[in-house]
Formats: sequence, C-alpha cells, structure tokens
Amino acid sequence: MSWFSKFFKSRKKDLLSYERNYSKKDIENLFEGLRANFIKLKRQEKYLERAEHLRTSLEKYNELDSKDQHKLKAYASQYKEGVEERQKLNSRLIRNNPSLQKLVPYEAEIPELILELRHVENQIRSCESNIKYLREEKEELIDDREILISGYTFLRKFGIVFLLLLALTFLLLFTMLQVLREDIWIYISLVCAVFIIFMTMILFSKEKLEKEIDKNERLQKKAAKLIKKYQIHYLRHKSYIDYEYKKFGVDSADKLQTYFDRYLKNKVHEMNYNRYVQNMARSERQMAGILKAQKLDFRTIEIIQEWMLVPHKFEEAKSVVRELEHIEKQKQGLVEYEEDLYKQALAYGETEEYKDMVSELLEEYYRWTERYSSKGGEALLHQ
Repeated sequence: MSWFSKFFKSRKKDLLSYERNYSKKDIENLFEGLRANFIKLKRQEKYLERAEHLRTSLEKYNELDSKDQHKLKAYASQYKEGVEERQKLNSRLIRNNPSLQKLVPYEAEIPELILELRHVENQIRSCESNIKYLREEKEELIDDREILISGYTFLRKFGIVFLLLLALTFLLLFTMLQVLREDIWIYISLVCAVFIIFMTMILFSKEKLEKEIDKNERLQKKAAKLIKKYQIHYLRHKSYIDYEYKKFGVDSADKLQTYFDRYLKNKVHEMNYNRYVQNMARSERQMAGILKAQKLDFRTIEIIQEWMLVPHKFEEAKSVVRELEHIEKQKQGLVEYEEDLYKQALAYGETEEYKDMVSELLEEYYRWTERYSSKGGEALLHQ
C-alpha cells in the first residue's frame, strides 16, 4: 500500500499548489475588478453631477414667468437668425478670401494705381512695338548695306576693267595714227568723249554709294541706340509693373480692377456680417441679463442659454433628468459591488499566507486611484 500512500500524498500536494495559484489569481482579479468598478463609478458620479445640475437648471427655468420665457425665446430666435445670415455671408467675406485680403492695406490708393498701371501697360506695349519696328529696320539696313557694298565692289572692278579697255583702245589708236595718218582724230575725239562720260558716271556713282554706305552705317548706329533706349524703358516699366502685379496677385490692371470691384461688393457683405455679429452679441447679453436678474449662477445661465439656442439640447436635458433616479440606482449598485469586492479582498488579507500580497495590492490600488483622480482618468488609462 506504500505506492497508494505516495500517490495520495502527491495528489494532495498538487491540489494544494493549484489552490494557492487559483487564490492568487482570484486576488489579482479582485483588484482588477476594483479598478474597473472605480472607473465606472467615477464616470457615473460625473454623469450624476451633470444630471443634478441640469435638474437644477430646469427647475430654475420653470420658475421663470411666461413673459421672461417669451423674451428668452424671442432673443434666441434673433440670435439664430443672425447665425443663419452670418453663415450665408461667410464665403463672401474679405477675410476669407486671400486674393481680396491683399487689397485691404491699399484700398485708398488702388483706384489711382489702376490708372497708373494701365498707363504703364500702354508704355510697355509702345516700347515693345518700337523695339520690334527698330529691329526690323535694322535688319533691312544690314541687308541694304550688303547690297551697297556689293554694288560699290562691282563699280570699282568695272572701273578698273573700263580703264584697261580704254588704255588698250588708246594704244590701238596711237598705232593707227602712226600707220594711217588720216582722219583718225575723229575716233580719238569719240573715245575721249566716251571716256569722260563713263568716268564722270563712275565717279558720281562711287561717291553716291559711299554716301549711302555712310548714311546706312549712321542709321544702323541710331537704330541700335534707340533699341537700347527703349529696352531700358521697357525693363524699368516691366520691373515696376511686375512688382505691383505680384503685390496684388494679378497679371493685369483689368484683373486688379475686377478684384477691386469684388472687394467693394464684399466690403458691404463684411459690414452686414459685423452687424449680424453685433446683433447676436446683443441678443446674448439680453438673455444673460434676464437670467442674471433671477440671481442664477453663471453655469446655470450658460445651460439655459444653450437650451434657447439649441432646442434639442433642452429635450435631451429633460430626458436626462427623467433618468436621474435610474442613474442614482446604478451608482448605488456600483458602490455596493465595490464594498463586496473590498470584503472579499480583506477576507483574503486576514489569512497569513495572502496578508502581504493583499496589503501590497491595496497600497498600489490606493495610489492608482489618487493618480486617476488627479489626472482626469482617461489620460491615465493610456499611459
């Protein structure tokens, strides 16, 4: 039977070890349950506190006479009307349009600036036109110069050839004069006449070509000078107008005029928007004045004002107040459950084996509840 006794003792030992492990796990679960219940209880307390405040506010509102209630609803209606009108104008406001917002600091000078920009634009177009025309003229002068130089070269070569032919003719006539000694003077006279005529024409053409080449060169220099002058004017005007365009985010004076027309129109919307905001603030002050006359605290005034402006909040508050008794019962149930968990934990703490464990877990739990309360609960849960 010794083997049976050993088996029985071993089995008993395993059961005791399992029981100890189970009890430790049960203690840990008890404290986990305390934490979870504590969170629920705190949330329920906050919800109950809010419900109590809503009930107090509802009682104070019901104590108001019908005349005051009617005034509150009238001011709330004015406020909501202002909100609707303000929302309609919101997209038309200058403050919500970056393009128009740039015009605000320069509102007074923009009309004069538009005229100036249009004048500068005309000057830029004039400069561009003049530069284009002068460049075309300069190209034509360059082509004309090449033609003149070619003509001058041809005339010079022709003159040399003509002189050679004339010299050869004189040589032949001189030879004939030595041999024939007859009526050769007639031919000599004709050749001299032709020589004089051709030389006069060549010299006159050469002088005229030289003058035209000089004139062409002067015109080219003048054209280049004028092109440079207009380029300087163009760059100065272009630099100025680009700076103004960039400042207002436009690319022409006409576009700036369009923006300014829209700005003036939206300025009226801005004034209407501000008027609605002032009316809304006045309605809020009137509602607050009626409620302050009843000696209500600031929080109650805020709640009643919210009811007037958002009617469904008023119905929600009534629903919460109707559930107040149920909320209190839920809270009481959580309190009783917390007490039961405490009793179970303390029961474990009375045994010598779990005394230290329970004491340590209790201290840790108390520190945790203090941190939870000081840090607002939800933030601590995510740490």
